[in-house]
Formats: sequence, structure tokens, C-alpha cells
Amino acid sequence: MGVHVIVALVIGFVSVEVAQMSRSLFAILLGLGVLYVTGFVVQRMTGKKGIKWWFANGIAMYLFFWLISWILFYNLAIA
Repeated sequence: MGVHVIVALVIGFVSVEVAQMSRSLFAILLGLGVLYVTGFVVQRMTGKKGIKWWFANGIAMYLFFWLISWILFYNLAIA
């Protein structure tokens, strides 16, 4: 869970930069792609598998922190 949160915060910042240089769609695809890769890496490290475990410990936290950090960094960038 902690890995997903840290990666989400970093990708939230990167998403703002990507969205400013190009379209927001690329930032969304980047965020979802990183989520998939992070989930795969964490599954390999922990040995746990299953969509229920991944959703509870990875997807929900990643999406929450990614969107919150994207909004926060976006507002800081335009201020």
C-alpha cells in the first residue's frame, strides 16, 4: 500500500507537467499505465495475487492519492 501511495504522489506531479505540455488524456494514460506496472511489481515482491487484494491495497489508494496530488499540484502551478 505504501508503495502505491508514494508512486501516486510522484505521478500526480508528473501528470500536471504532462497535461500542460500536451493533452490531459496522455496524463491519464500515463497514470493508469504506471498503476498497472506498480501493481505487477508489488505482486511479484509480495507474492499475493488476486483482484480483491490488489483493489483494496493498491488501486483504491493509488487512484485517491494520484487524483488528490494532481489537483493540488495543478492548483499550485496556476497560482
